[in-house]
Amino acid sequence: MSKLKNEEIADQLKDLNDWKYTDNSLIRSYQLESFMDVMSFANLVSDKSEEIDHHPKMIIDYNNITFILTTHSEGGVTKLDFDLALFINNIYYELYESI
Repeated sequence: MSKLKNEEIADQLKDLNDWKYTDNSLIRSYQLESFMDVMSFANLVSDKSEEIDHHPKMIIDYNNITFILTTHSEGGVTKLDFDLALFINNIYYELYESI
């Protein structure tokens, strides 16, 4: 899987709410109601990450979680990062948006 060009990244970002492209990574933070909600969210993403063998950096701070996605072997963002970002968004909107 090859690293995407800046134009491809900008085009695909249009379909991802609130994700940003910074330092060769896709980044987004979510604020949930509680620490336990954040941990549940992180576990759902961890399960998917294991399934696709692509692991994000996650920063947890009480009721906030930040995901940083990049494909280290390619030196930047690939389609796999966008696939995982879309999965993360879908889980968030399905389970937590209405909280």
